[in-house]
Amino acid sequence: MSLKIAATTILRNDAREVLMLKRGATAKFMPNSLVFPGGIVEPKIDASFPESKTNYEEKNYDGILLNGFKNDFPLRVGAARELFEEAGVLLVFNVNVREFYPITPEHDKSLNEWRKKVREDPSKFSQLFGSSLKLDVDALIPWSNWLTPASYNRRFDTVFFIVPITETITEEFCEREMAGAKWDIPSHFIERNYGEERLSLPPPQFYELARLRLMHCNERESLEKMSNPFKICPQVVLNSDTPGIRTTLMPGDFCFDWSKRFEGTPLKTLTTKELTPTENVSIHRITFSENPLYSQINLEIKNVDRLSNKIHLFHCQETFTEERQRILDEILNEPKRRNKHEK
Repeated sequence: MSLKIAATTILRNDAREVLMLKRGATAKFMPNSLVFPGGIVEPKIDASFPESKTNYEEKNYDGILLNGFKNDFPLRVGAARELFEEAGVLLVFNVNVREFYPITPEHDKSLNEWRKKVREDPSKFSQLFGSSLKLDVDALIPWSNWLTPASYNRRFDTVFFIVPITETITEEFCEREMAGAKWDIPSHFIERNYGEERLSLPPPQFYELARLRLMHCNERESLEKMSNPFKICPQVVLNSDTPGIRTTLMPGDFCFDWSKRFEGTPLKTLTTKELTPTENVSIHRITFSENPLYSQINLEIKNVDRLSNKIHLFHCQETFTEERQRILDEILNEPKRRNKHEK
């Protein structure tokens, strides 16, 4: 089974609201689920997008790299293109005023026609931009990397990006693929998943909402500190004692098969006893109901900070400035610690 490369964009405004789209009932992948805008990357087309029509500067990005890509430029272009196709949001950088701003069909009605053209032929995406109005790939902050479990027929290696914006913008979702769109804070989406509504949220979407719920500001530097390139390929198991409930095991969980971290494992069945942790073991899992699928999700993370790898995405990275200050403090305080020890 071949993997397809995909890119997803999380739009987040200063009110900490995020944009989610509802997939249609006839969708081939995750029907009726709430997802962030995104889709399949077209490697050749997105990689051939004229770099001169963007504000991309490779030296400025660490990025999240996938096999077969020398940099993350095609992923950024693919994420921006899919955001435009699915939500009607175009990420633009105006060279003349040196400003980034998203535009939608609300600002320019001709974009509706362009969306149809781009959906039919992704290579036409570049025709929207020129020397003064460029595609703003710099606005896309690498966020996380999810690989669909091996127990699914369709698998995607997906890079998530996050784009901080100031205010809510009026999206126009693609009616051919989506059944609706909603701006709201992460906590409300999570509550609707577990409440009577039983809103369907696939595990990666739920996990990312849980991360975003902890972010109290929308500044780029703060969001960059939460970026984590660690690829997560969940392993799904059934509970023989609790029909209708599935558990998604993630790296670090004591039941996770680390030897098959990337290739994944087929759907398997364990007992409640086998899934029940003993004291002090690491837990990193999501449990959800099958009725409807991806509802009543419970995320459990425990003792994973003891592991050498920062395998959970709630880990906050140091900025270069913070790392430099920490090292400087250690150097300056070392003589004091040594003198105290000698006494």
